[in-house]
Amino acid sequence: MLVRNSPVSPRRPVNSTPETSAEAPSSAVAPQARPAPQDTFTGAASALQRTAKVGAAPAGNHGTLMREYLTGARPPPADFEQVMGYKPYAIQTKHGQRMQDPFGDASAPGKIGPDKEFDPAAKTHDYGYDLLRYYAKKGTPLGPEARKAADALFREDLFHYANDQKGLGSRLKFRAWAQIYATAVELNSRVQHYGPP
Repeated sequence: MLVRNSPVSPRRPVNSTPETSAEAPSSAVAPQARPAPQDTFTGAASALQRTAKVGAAPAGNHGTLMREYLTGARPPPADFEQVMGYKPYAIQTKHGQRMQDPFGDASAPGKIGPDKEFDPAAKTHDYGYDLLRYYAKKGTPLGPEARKAADALFREDLFHYANDQKGLGSRLKFRAWAQIYATAVELNSRVQHYGPP
């Protein structure tokens, strides 16, 4: 069975009134085109800008945020491993959990001082600096308080190590080195205006 529909009359433009549409000949009424939805992923935006919101820095105090990342209270950003090339891992210390950069180390010039002993603190600090680099790559850098918090936890961990030593001589020696390492890091951060290293 063949069904034929009656011809459809042309649609009246939205902004026309019944009087104007009746007066205008049917050939003069042109259908209005709908505006095409704009693709937000085209144009001059770079790939980094288009993906920046995926890893956008959370709002709020970036110092607190950094400490949460470094102590494992907050998991790494979802694409951190893809962007930075490694997955941080957790260790348990006498003073709480710390997240670590497996490739980090105490990068003292000439390996002077107790670089092996301070290695766990340095691996956590390196992860903190990689978080700064990660958010900078995403186009939403963390505020200066984030780097200050990473440096403060580094200082704290160095002095924990020093104060955990058995003998007074060892405690004094490691406190002196902790002061040297922490001060060097803090001065470097000041020179770099507490931005991504």
